[in-house]
Amino acid sequence: MRRAFLILALASVAQPAFAQEAAPTKVEGEYGGVQPGEKPAAPSKKPKKLPKKGTLSWIGFETKDGGSQVFLQSVAPFEVSQHVENGTLVVNLSGVSRLGQNTWRPIDTRFFDTSLSRIVAKKKGKGIEVRIAFKDAKDAAQGTLRTATEADGMYYAYLSFAGGAPATQAAEPAE
Repeated sequence: MRRAFLILALASVAQPAFAQEAAPTKVEGEYGGVQPGEKPAAPSKKPKKLPKKGTLSWIGFETKDGGSQVFLQSVAPFEVSQHVENGTLVVNLSGVSRLGQNTWRPIDTRFFDTSLSRIVAKKKGKGIEVRIAFKDAKDAAQGTLRTATEADGMYYAYLSFAGGAPATQAAEPAE
């Protein structure tokens, strides 16, 4: 019994040759961050992989200047045509034939102060069809189109719509 205890005691004290040194412990209150005047080490990130040419990679929406703007992003330029059909703006994109990650998901814009209510994209033939629904079908109109290749190297098509949603008036309290 004593031998077993002695062997266990010696084994726990002895360190194997391949054991690594433990990292120094941080003392409480000691600053371990970046020193003033030094740049923090850049994290080693892999560069972001661009989608394939012909992919609509992003559909975005923002309220802007009292109106709203829908933007469509791709790696390469694409053609945009639009027409109103049954109170919905139909935007046909040619030169892109694939929907990127999550671009097939509808964008619900009902709760913003804008005349738009929903944006949906789907593959249609050799292109992509983006349907923009309005809160009131009589407000359906073509957007003002602007295209640009931005600093990130991506191609964007911007559709701007003037005016917000009609303001709802609160009922005046009875006297």
